[in-house]
Amino acid sequence: MSSLHLVGIALATASLGSFGSLGGLGCGRRATPADCRLIVDKSVELQAKETSETDPAVIAEREKRIRAALEADIHECESRRVTDKTMACVQAASTTQELEQCLR
Repeated sequence: MSSLHLVGIALATASLGSFGSLGGLGCGRRATPADCRLIVDKSVELQAKETSETDPAVIAEREKRIRAALEADIHECESRRVTDKTMACVQAASTTQELEQCLR
């Protein structure tokens, strides 16, 4: 497993972990599978952009591996609460730091 792959998994795990901290909030709605996939996909996209990876095949393979590695976390994510504002922030994030801020 390459160090770049491990970095991608670490970033996606951190994103879902931060998202998990929203679970105590009583507002919003239950996260959908699409919400959780968006968080992982955005993390992969931003990480690839920050490492200057542009090959779509490499990005797609990394995303596939990360999603497989995080399948249990994605299911746990679905039990959390999220607001439309949070998900709009995730979609608009242009750096991994911005993504982390959205999920706090």
